[in-house]
Amino acid sequence: MAATIFLSLALAENTSAQQSHLTMLDFSAGSEMEDYLRVMQIAGKVPLYPWSIRAFSRREIARLASADSTGPWKLRDRFRASSLTAGPLRLGAIYNSAFPYGANDGPVWAGRGATTVVSGGVASALGPISIAIDPLAFRAGNSAFDLLPNGLTGPQAYNHGGPLALYVDYPQRFGNAPYARVDPGNSSARFDSKFVTLGVSTANEWMGPATEYPFLLGNNAPGFPHILLGTGEPLNIWVGHIHVRLAWGKLYQSPYSPATGPTHFSFDTTKGAVINDGTIRLTTSGEMVFIPRGIPGLEVGAARFFHVPNTVDEPNAAFWKKPFRVLFLKNEQAQGDIGGFDNQLAAAFFRWVFPHSGLEIFGERGFEDQLYDIRDLFLNLDHEREYMLGFQKVVKQSPGRLDVLRFELVNYQEPGLARDRYEGGIYYHSTLWQGHTNRGQLLGASPGVGWAAASTLAWTRYSTSDRTTATFRRIVRDQRGDFQTTGVIDPHSSDVIIAAGLERMHSGRWADVGGVLQVMRDFNRNFTSDVSNINLQLMTRLHPW
Repeated sequence: MAATIFLSLALAENTSAQQSHLTMLDFSAGSEMEDYLRVMQIAGKVPLYPWSIRAFSRREIARLASADSTGPWKLRDRFRASSLTAGPLRLGAIYNSAFPYGANDGPVWAGRGATTVVSGGVASALGPISIAIDPLAFRAGNSAFDLLPNGLTGPQAYNHGGPLALYVDYPQRFGNAPYARVDPGNSSARFDSKFVTLGVSTANEWMGPATEYPFLLGNNAPGFPHILLGTGEPLNIWVGHIHVRLAWGKLYQSPYSPATGPTHFSFDTTKGAVINDGTIRLTTSGEMVFIPRGIPGLEVGAARFFHVPNTVDEPNAAFWKKPFRVLFLKNEQAQGDIGGFDNQLAAAFFRWVFPHSGLEIFGERGFEDQLYDIRDLFLNLDHEREYMLGFQKVVKQSPGRLDVLRFELVNYQEPGLARDRYEGGIYYHSTLWQGHTNRGQLLGASPGVGWAAASTLAWTRYSTSDRTTATFRRIVRDQRGDFQTTGVIDPHSSDVIIAAGLERMHSGRWADVGGVLQVMRDFNRNFTSDVSNINLQLMTRLHPW
């Protein structure tokens, strides 16, 4: 496969005067083309539009792509909106020299050694109805490396290291043999009009304005089968516009999950104990974005995401109404809901674009645990919290070229509140033992489970047929916090990756090709010694038709 990619690179270099065609399959949530459109919006080349509810519909993609007539890539001339189109054939190869590493790559899990990826599909449309079939397959060589022991045996020994192995499905390694999967990928069937969106999908959805570290949902894990319902585009309510999306779906676990037994969850009310963990969970979510009148470029919003036990009577009427459920636990208990089995995550966020200045700023505040009441919110604002802040700034524009600087950080390290109140951590749950995952990968931000953080500083140059990006990342994978329990600072209490990378993408008439090289050092890996890793990625997008 690597040879195919290098051959495509040579082909692309010889046809740089023209660029390949694009279809709706190229604009999945978190994709290269979606990122480009966002930068064009900041630069004032694409109209203002909320970015906190994605993936975009075919209608939205056509509107945004057709507006790009003066940007470096001129998507208006490249986007095909015909009734039936064959998407590109995408080939990829990933190599990690010392330990697994990857983020925001959907179903793909890149272990140590070589991982190969292939995907492709077709898209069709008839009026407001669109269908996309875009499966993906990958094979990870999954070579051995040192694990953090978790005290478990059998398949669960490969799960997350330490005590959290009993409360989250987050394998360090997917077994001791090559790991391969075929996934439906970004496939969907949708009805999209100005007023309503309705569909069934396995595509990744993205909640909030983050570019790399979304708290609730992004493309860091495989998409899951779900029903979506929402507004087709922001609706005018005089004081502004609102954009809404609801979803109901099903989540799966890996073979290394702490949850075992049947697919259904059951609880003994007389003994107050879980009988069966349930290997499948249901999920539902709701998100709303408000664009206030008279403040161009500003969007504010909130979202909530529920993990719901898959009991024998689910999905019942209450399941379909969960996105509208009261916010505080006190109110739920007053309505008779005292089980407390759901795992709810919530976030509030904003994004503000200043196209005349070539700038956007954005942020988010998230909570893993449900607050008891408004008093709890005021007194314990740091309780199991996350925050994200970021900006993008166009620093230079000229005909056929644009430079942009991006910074983003996410933080859910242990807060100071832990001195006075028990803090359970982020992305895991004491009842639904898979945590905030699907098939063993985190649905939200990629740094880790429990207490983690990350920041990225990136500079990108877009030219007529190229993109070049330099990145610097700091990732706090985990913290033990021994300094709090022992009173002695432990120099190995934080597991932190420092990574520097260079990315290059080139677009030709028949193929787009590129590569990523990241050099990283994991300080105190698994709370022991330092380990270096080389992460190399090669990819090609073939579109000869």
